[in-house]
Amino acid sequence: MRAASVSLMMLLSASAVAAHPGARPGEAFTFKFSLGPVDGGRARMSIGRPVARRGRSLIAVHGQAETTAFVKLLARMDDDYKLVFDAGNLLPVTVAETERGVRERRINVSHVDPRIADVDFWSPEKQHKGRHLLPRIARDPLSGFFALRALPLADAQKLDLDILDGNALWRVALTVHRGDKMRLERDATAQAAIRIDGVAHRIEDSGRPRAGMGPRHLTIWLSDDADRVLLRLEAETDLGKCALDLTSYTPPAVRVADERTPELPGIETR
Repeated sequence: MRAASVSLMMLLSASAVAAHPGARPGEAFTFKFSLGPVDGGRARMSIGRPVARRGRSLIAVHGQAETTAFVKLLARMDDDYKLVFDAGNLLPVTVAETERGVRERRINVSHVDPRIADVDFWSPEKQHKGRHLLPRIARDPLSGFFALRALPLADAQKLDLDILDGNALWRVALTVHRGDKMRLERDATAQAAIRIDGVAHRIEDSGRPRAGMGPRHLTIWLSDDADRVLLRLEAETDLGKCALDLTSYTPPAVRVADERTPELPGIETR
């Protein structure tokens, strides 16, 4: 384990390179996703403009995913995801998700407090409304990704955070690797990337491991530049091993000159 002084110097050095707000209003991304070796479909995400509400700056994000015509013959899946988060700390305020196809479900989550979430879940088989009293501050998967973009991400840095995905609470351990390379299909050469390897364990609201569920592995590649764009994501899911690959990125039309890294409560670093 590295000495605390060396770790601190690394973090300060990485922080000095560039601050990132986690999500920039006006950004837009498109991806292709695959299920194992099969081209699964397309996804897109756009980040809206901030709106002032009760002393907070709130930003809405809209994501959509749809399977290709070929995959629809086997397993249709359409997903609509809407997140509103606080730009000051990148914590979720509300999440609304609708899935159609292999799974039919609607999930609405209201984060009453960083450790309290009211979840309204509907599926043909099950309907449930309940309150989660969480063991630690939790983010949804998307605001968790934004938090990663805002962190210094020093080489060998270890991160721990909780992710609430609908009704499922996960404890995620991540390790950062600088100096990696990633080549997208659209590019002739590989570009510098930050690789983040992770293991997610399902836990109960008490913080204890959920019985009968093994760990799930994931790997994230971010561009190693001022934009911290998601280049690729590989993850084990309910549908098997899935991958998300960037196909286009649109930066914000107007850049803020004095960008600052927001506060990031609930993420443990070492």
